[in-house]
Amino acid sequence: MPNPKALPPAASAKLCVWSNQAGRPYLVQQQPDGSTTFTPLETALAQAQTPTTSERVTTYREPLNTMLLGVVAVLGFVLGGYLLGFFAGAASQRVVLVPRSPLCDTQRSSFLFWSSETKECH
Repeated sequence: MPNPKALPPAASAKLCVWSNQAGRPYLVQQQPDGSTTFTPLETALAQAQTPTTSERVTTYREPLNTMLLGVVAVLGFVLGGYLLGFFAGAASQRVVLVPRSPLCDTQRSSFLFWSSETKECH
């Protein structure tokens, strides 16, 4: 005796599940042209579980996101430097810039009774 089981309705085809005398279930599908196909239920379920479309994962970022990420990174470095300087100052480790003595070039020239001296410092 056939044992029909209800499946969700399909838009373009009518689906039913029937079993034969031995109790083996089959998926019965009525095609739009009027023909009927019988597929073992295990085969139909295995085909239904295989993915039909694969989703591709890319590492592409939008230009605006990349620019914002760069701005945040630069600001992070700048603020990190300020914080490092602040904590170094708070720990009494001061940074002192000592100016070096300037390098000076002295040029002397003389002509008869006239002599001059020019000093250039860098």
